[in-house]
Amino acid sequence: MGFHHLDRYADAGGPLARLAPAARVLGVVVIALGAALLPPGAWPQMTALLLLVLLLAVLARVPLAVFAARAAAPLALLALASAAVLVLAPGEPLARLGPLALTDAGLQRFTAALGRGAAAVGAGVLLVSTTRFPELVEALRELRLPAAVTAALGLAYRYLYLLTDELERLRRAAASRNARRGSAPRRRLLVALAASAFTRSYARSERVHRAMLARGYTGALASLRPHPLERGSALAVAGLAGVVAGIVAWARL
Repeated sequence: MGFHHLDRYADAGGPLARLAPAARVLGVVVIALGAALLPPGAWPQMTALLLLVLLLAVLARVPLAVFAARAAAPLALLALASAAVLVLAPGEPLARLGPLALTDAGLQRFTAALGRGAAAVGAGVLLVSTTRFPELVEALRELRLPAAVTAALGLAYRYLYLLTDELERLRRAAASRNARRGSAPRRRLLVALAASAFTRSYARSERVHRAMLARGYTGALASLRPHPLERGSALAVAGLAGVVAGIVAWARL
């Protein structure tokens, strides 16, 4: 199986790697809230917040090229979802495309949405790049997310690789039998693969559930290496919150 792991920089070291996973999650929340509280047109403050995220990426030893590549797709979706505000927001027309007019207010709101999204998405990319998924699930559980949600996330992550490998084996088996010629056979092949994968996944889930109950499963996944939110991590989050609050206050003055 060949997979591109998002958390491959979890062992890169640096100051962020020594923080508890719950502190990293709280840091993302702090940055996202700070970006949301910045008013439109606060470009120096937005730039300062983006530079703060880049500084954290450097401290986490995540290559900036990888950081930018991972943030590109979510930002592209955000730009696509926010494009309508360019012509829907009332304001002074800057350009016309047929019956639609690009307004100054629409452009300001669009760029503000991209700036806020870049800060929040960058913090999220930094989190998943430096935190292993089991540690992330543990952090969410420590932050009082419902046990059913964290258990579902943990199991989904563990068995995603098995299901992907099973789909790949089904695809190779079909390709070895030359089952790809023609559009109609290809559609039937896709339906058959999906049905077979669903049947096998359902049967596997039943076996796994019975095995977990036989081993004393009570509704929450046990953590083999707990990482509690210690004092140093809490102080780091408080310091980050102070910096972000200062940037927001600067924008509000």
